Amino acid sequence: MEQKGDLVRLLDLDKDFIIDLKYATTDNFTNEKIYNSGECYIHKNTAVLLIKAKDIFHKDGYRVKVWDAYRPIRAQARFWRLLPNNEFVARPPDMDNLKEFKTNHMNGLCVDITLTDMEGTELVMPSKFDEFSPKASLSCPEISWEGRENAQYMKGIMESVGFTAYEGEWWHFYDKTIEPVPYMDYEI
Repeated sequence: MEQKGDLVRLLDLDKDFIIDLKYATTDNFTNEKIYNSGECYIHKNTAVLLIKAKDIFHKDGYRVKVWDAYRPIRAQARFWRLLPNNEFVARPPDMDNLKEFKTNHMNGLCVDITLTDMEGTELVMPSKFDEFSPKASLSCPEISWEGRENAQYMKGIMESVGFTAYEGEWWHFYDKTIEPVPYMDYEI
């Protein structure tokens, strides 16, 4: 068994999340299955923040659907082979020459989410997940009023518990409350 560092299985900590890892299916921009399973792992610190946010969302009548969290290095390499474009996919790290780590999916310090109603129906958001268009950003003037309101609400709650929102994608949040930890290749 490969080391999983400080990764935890999210549903072992809290069963109230909807897990829909897009890269564990072919329902993603690659049209290929990237992960071997739909198990959601995340850094333990990031999980604590996400649970705090989930509790606030739940009080407001929403559930959290997780689309992506920890991503093995080998999965990042698969993405790169399918779409070798720095504007859309991060180049996999050269682990032999890597000098520092950054907060990202490969160490479980990022999470991609959306919100649903209590029955599991997704709220209207500005764009689809991993849509490579200007509508992925809240700065786009062409997104619907309802999508903008929902995404801004989600962003506000996530930031209130300690996450940093990525300006280019309404669904992507960084846990920068701790120093970045090493990337891992623990296969999911």
